[in-house]
Amino acid sequence: MGYSKASKANTHARLVEAAASRFKERGVDGISLADLMKELKLTHGGFYKHFGSRDELVTEALELAMKQSGEAMRKHGLGPDQPDLPGFIDFYLDENHRDGRADGCAVAALAGDAPRKSAAVQSQFREHIDGNLRALAELLKPASPQESREILRTVRKRVLTLTPPGKRGLVRALARTKSKNVDTAH
Repeated sequence: MGYSKASKANTHARLVEAAASRFKERGVDGISLADLMKELKLTHGGFYKHFGSRDELVTEALELAMKQSGEAMRKHGLGPDQPDLPGFIDFYLDENHRDGRADGCAVAALAGDAPRKSAAVQSQFREHIDGNLRALAELLKPASPQESREILRTVRKRVLTLTPPGKRGLVRALARTKSKNVDTAH
């Protein structure tokens, strides 16, 4: 591969990696192409040597972000070789993981953006979420209906303590509706 092709491939990879980090930090619409290119010390016009549209960059950057998140999850306990649920929980529910959006969970960082994006991006998101849930489900023993109800009650109670008093009635109504649906599913 000549210098030109190698340089173009390197720049393309830098663009995708920077976009993946910035999208997780600020949301997909939280950084303009001009600002992203400026951050990388590239010209705005140079963007189109690498991508036909912003949507192409979004698709590649989200794929990379979710791939990196999946690798981190496997590294910290969700891997099939050395499953470690307590290790994964310690990693995932850590303040550094919560606060370090650029290096954190792409699904958590970008879940609010996915419904407003293209069908392809939504499908891409669903595929990664389904994979993560399958990996997590393999580590969890099946809960009995009684255990499931107890988990729901505990989470519901905690969410209510975090909800401002004026909004609690709405949250309780939603929780009862969801609880009935979940309880009848078991």
